Amino acid sequence: MRDKVLETQLRLLTLQLDNWKKLHDLITYGLDKARPIISAEQERQFTEIRANLLQETEHVFGALGVLAELSGRAMNVLQRGVSVRGVRELSNEEVRRLEGEWNGVFTKLGVVQGQLKSRRKSLAEQSTVTYYIGRLFSRPATA
Repeated sequence: MRDKVLETQLRLLTLQLDNWKKLHDLITYGLDKARPIISAEQERQFTEIRANLLQETEHVFGALGVLAELSGRAMNVLQRGVSVRGVRELSNEEVRRLEGEWNGVFTKLGVVQGQLKSRRKSLAEQSTVTYYIGRLFSRPATA
C-alpha cells in the first residue's frame, strides 16, 4: 500500500536535504582559506540555494511537523551565511555556531527522513484491507 501524503513528504524532504547539502559544500569551500578565490558562479549557486531554502523551509518544515523545532535554527544558518565571501569572513565563534546550527537542522531532517522511510516500508508490507481495519480499530471512541 502507498500513502500519497507520505510520498509527498519524502519528496519534499529529499529536495530540502539536497539543498542543505549543497549549501554545506559551498560554506565549507568558503571556510577553506587555502582554496582559490571564490568565483561569481559559486556566489550565484550559493544565492540560489539560499533563496530556495528561504522560500521553502517554512512550508517543508510545516508539512513534516518540525516547524517549531527547526525554523529558528534554519534561519540562523541562512542569516549568518549571506554569501560564500561572507562565510569566509566570519569569526571562529560564528563559524562554530553556523556549523552547529547547520548540523542540528541536517541531523533532524535525516532522522525524520528515516522515520518516513520506515513508515513507507511498513505500509508497503500491508494490504489495503489490513491498513483500513487497523485505522478503524485505532480510532478513539467518540461519546
